[in-house]
Amino acid sequence: MRYRNALRSAIVALGLCVMQAWAAEPIKIGVIAATTGGGAPWGLAAVQAVKIKANEVNAQGGLDVDGERHQVEVIAYDDKYRAADAVSAYNRLVRQDGVKYVYIMGSSGTLAVKNQVEDDQVIGLTTSFSGKAIDADTKFMFRVFSISANYIPSLIDWLKEHYKERRVFLANPNDETGWDQDQLTARLFKERGYEVVGRDLYERNQKDFQPLFTKIMATNPEIIDLGSTSPATAGIMIRQARDIGFKGRFLKTGGSGPRDIVAGAGKEAAEGMISTLYADPNNAGYRRLANEYKKVYGQEPNEILIAYYDATSILMRAIQKAGDINDTAKVAQSFASVLPMDSAQGGSITLGGKQMWGVDNQFLTPMYIAAIKDGEAVVVGKAK
Repeated sequence: MRYRNALRSAIVALGLCVMQAWAAEPIKIGVIAATTGGGAPWGLAAVQAVKIKANEVNAQGGLDVDGERHQVEVIAYDDKYRAADAVSAYNRLVRQDGVKYVYIMGSSGTLAVKNQVEDDQVIGLTTSFSGKAIDADTKFMFRVFSISANYIPSLIDWLKEHYKERRVFLANPNDETGWDQDQLTARLFKERGYEVVGRDLYERNQKDFQPLFTKIMATNPEIIDLGSTSPATAGIMIRQARDIGFKGRFLKTGGSGPRDIVAGAGKEAAEGMISTLYADPNNAGYRRLANEYKKVYGQEPNEILIAYYDATSILMRAIQKAGDINDTAKVAQSFASVLPMDSAQGGSITLGGKQMWGVDNQFLTPMYIAAIKDGEAVVVGKAK
């Protein structure tokens, strides 16, 4: 009888603990990303990465913040890579859904809500490549990975050491991300002894690139850098360039996604392309996350998965350090306390950015250099 009473008491106590965890206010994380269109490989990986981390936290009973366990909810909206849709999604997340932590994937969307993030004291987490995303006055917006300005110098140095080509043409999308990428790469290539034979911008929704490549071919480039082009679009561009006779090398200095590029271009057309990677595809820590993604979508993710997963891990620690899920000012200050932190794939993530942007609001993450060989991205170096 005593055993039964003790067991009954234990079950009741356990039930009360579970009810307490679920009764506590949830931590709501919003994700604004392109989950359709050319940017979908990035967006789908971003959303799922945050969900994977949230599921892990929830499986442990929620996030323990000052002795109270909170479930983590993820609310995602498709902004179709358009600033207006990003603004609408942000307003819905903050005004209606009660979200205090928001990922914003694209540059145009990030810049469109940048002031609101500061005014609302919402923690903004961005993968924008734009140099305008954070500045000396930024308090609540954080960039979650290393961007072109951080790694392109070492990428070009590696390229110069391993390949003899020196004539490069730059092609980027005609938006905030593309403008920054164009200006940055033009300067860095010239500083390192390359001849930039031409630069051009195209519209994100463009599908026919033969007129553009006819113009490019007239400049006789040895390398075409597709910069911040989305992976699916880059595949289309490579295929069309090969169709009209370009025999040179393709380079992708921003916006990783070699698997989707090969799918669009074909294995033979993409052979030899040099690209950056957010993760080593064969790393055990990365493979664990990729396999979780495949359970949902049945295919390999874009490597940006690792950046969003690591960033969410950092965010969870910062919230715990702050001791209050609603005090976003304390959470913002806590990032400096929880970093450095190891990435899920190994290597250290640190906090920096002041030298470039005037404020330490950027997570500095590992970056890899890959070559397309027989349809696969093979890591050949590391961008520092």
